[in-house]
Amino acid sequence: MNLKSNIEDFNLVFIDLETTGLDAVKGDAICEIGALKIKERNVVDKFQTLVNPKRQIPEEAFRIHKISDQDVKDAPIFEAVADKLISFMKESIVLAYNAEFDLGFVHHELKKANKEIPELPAIDILCMARKTLKLARYNLGAISSFLNIEYTGNQHRALDDAKVASGVFFKLRDMLKDNRLNNLEDFVSLYGLQNEIFKSKEEPKIYLVRKAIDNKSFLRVRSFSYQNTMDQEAIKPLSLTRENDSFFLAYENRHGKNIRINLNRILDVEIV
Repeated sequence: MNLKSNIEDFNLVFIDLETTGLDAVKGDAICEIGALKIKERNVVDKFQTLVNPKRQIPEEAFRIHKISDQDVKDAPIFEAVADKLISFMKESIVLAYNAEFDLGFVHHELKKANKEIPELPAIDILCMARKTLKLARYNLGAISSFLNIEYTGNQHRALDDAKVASGVFFKLRDMLKDNRLNNLEDFVSLYGLQNEIFKSKEEPKIYLVRKAIDNKSFLRVRSFSYQNTMDQEAIKPLSLTRENDSFFLAYENRHGKNIRINLNRILDVEIV
């Protein structure tokens, strides 16, 4: 997969889940999967199924998605649909609104079923929304209302939410297109789920930054600022620190000003 290609050159799979709760590790499970495969902004395939979670659906979960124990009584268990889901996502970019939640559940269930977890670029549309817009609330209902995207089905049902999430993505993508944010590699850096593909993109940058700091060298960088503008400049790196799962670079710009930025906003790095 050529990460330097335009993100819309690929099949984009928008996925959403409904679950019995919020924590797969503590026993919550998937009760519905919905996904849309989109190419050139046209839906080319759909995947939708209720899933028997093999446990009772709590009342608080039912109040959200209205999926009952009776609804899923005769539905297939996850293991029975796992191969079809893997095939549906194959050779695609996977996108979700809060990707860590949805893909966390999918990966947990695949692991339990002894299925190989596909290593695919994964984009978090919620992260994209938070970095692009300044809003009081960022849930899917609030962001779709702000962007004038109407639900044509039911909120909190997987396929309908996947469709709305796709609309949010394309609205945000069009906002950013004029700022020269187009290729998949940049989307992975800025909004990617921290999987092996994300790490493979970040690790060479970390190496070069550390080398430049040690050698007191300058860097030529292409970055996407907190104001969502694409910048290119020569900088003097000062320090690289890790906070939780993120790296932050402190540097001096050409005007002698000290700046601190999340390393994932540094898209290209070259020692000069």
